[in-house]
Amino acid sequence: MRPITAIVIHHSASPTDWTLERISDAHKDRGFSEVSRTNAGYHFVVEADPVRVRLGRAIDKVGAHAKGNNSHSIGVCVIGSYEGEESPSPDQWGVAVQLCADLLRQYPEAKLYGHKELSPTLCPGFDPAVFRADVFDLLQCDPAPAVT
Repeated sequence: MRPITAIVIHHSASPTDWTLERISDAHKDRGFSEVSRTNAGYHFVVEADPVRVRLGRAIDKVGAHAKGNNSHSIGVCVIGSYEGEESPSPDQWGVAVQLCADLLRQYPEAKLYGHKELSPTLCPGFDPAVFRADVFDLLQCDPAPAVT
């Protein structure tokens, strides 16, 4: 198993009706080829309608979601575009928070980052510090800043 030291939260910068399959097609078109079950660069995709978590790339496979950080991270994508006034629905936000809390329990050495904390991008659109605070609230511990 590869070492996991980061969980990276993203948004798809797409309409909320996109699915794992649509992400996989888009990533295949961009050359994010994967020989397993999907071409998606993310390990998990949180779909919006219906709200559900889908397994993208297998966790034991290196992702294609945060250049320079893929070898040691798990990518989580929230479907939708959240760079403006839009936000994930409360249900979608809650599912993403629960998923990241579960991943941090499984990988206690990992830190939780918003993609924009690792690369010059607007992704995930929403404030990673707010998301992180909700995750750590669920874990019932104080959030440590992801960027050190």
